[in-house]
Amino acid sequence: MNEHYRIYELQNKIKTSAYLAASMIQQVTNNRSDKQLTQNDLARISYTSCLNLFHTNSMLDPWPLDIYYDIDYVYVKRISSDSYKIQTGWGSTSQGSSPNDMSKNFENVATKNLAAVQAYHPDLVCDKDGDERLLLKCYYRKKKIGTFNKSKLGFLIINPKTTKDPNSGTSNNLFKYYLVITPKPGLFPGRNE
Repeated sequence: MNEHYRIYELQNKIKTSAYLAASMIQQVTNNRSDKQLTQNDLARISYTSCLNLFHTNSMLDPWPLDIYYDIDYVYVKRISSDSYKIQTGWGSTSQGSSPNDMSKNFENVATKNLAAVQAYHPDLVCDKDGDERLLLKCYYRKKKIGTFNKSKLGFLIINPKTTKDPNSGTSNNLFKYYLVITPKPGLFPGRNE
């Protein structure tokens, strides 16, 4: 019974982290004249949004809970009914021992068709030209495949199942939550500093 509650609790925490990240994305650049998000913004948003589970730097190396936190970002802007500008990025605690050393990046902007956008998430499809959407894919991931100690998360009997992300191919996802929002104008495409 306790372990079933633990699964529910971790699912709820990853969902809460997604909503915290979405709120921070919309507001992190409010006091700047340049509203465009940077890779360092992604790292700070990822770090801060996971503090509801990791109350210290335990999401960072050496990962005492045997898991780390990751947000993958997928930004799209509709050019025409079958043409979208798309940019992916991430902020992850998969490396580094401090928030400054976290893995973070924005990929180059690419042009993709409607089917490619739908493959990421059906809610990314925009209604009219110029519309924008942002998909946040939040994960608790195993530190390393094959070395995960489930008891560090409070599981003695239940073995949480991992899932594979069809877009990135990452197969060590323990808990995930996807959220699609409409970002404020000017935040995207993001840039690397």
